[in-house]
Amino acid sequence: MGDTKKKLLIVCRRAPYGDKLARAGLDVALAAAAFDQDVALLFMDDGVWQLLPEQDAGRIDSKSQLKTLQSMPLYDIDTFHVDAAALEQRQLEAAHLEGNTEILQQQDLAEFLDSFDQVLSF
Repeated sequence: MGDTKKKLLIVCRRAPYGDKLARAGLDVALAAAAFDQDVALLFMDDGVWQLLPEQDAGRIDSKSQLKTLQSMPLYDIDTFHVDAAALEQRQLEAAHLEGNTEILQQQDLAEFLDSFDQVLSF
């Protein structure tokens, strides 16, 4: 039987709070990694807000996603890939983001996306 390990990319495009899609993307990443799939996360658009370390979700009566992000290395998801244009548009700096981040420039995104067997966007 051949190797069934797939390279899966979860694209996180939603802000961390306001709807359930942001959390759903992280949950899918954890579930796939728990089943020994090769999982990566790419944060684009408003999804880059998920990587800010100072989240006070209790103020909106919600659970913080920060702990979920901090647990990713336990599932061999060691790097968060981030769209440089999304950071620039939101006037955010990579140095202020949670976790080990790799910033991807626009010209590198297509090649990065093509390196995965499956891409799911949340």
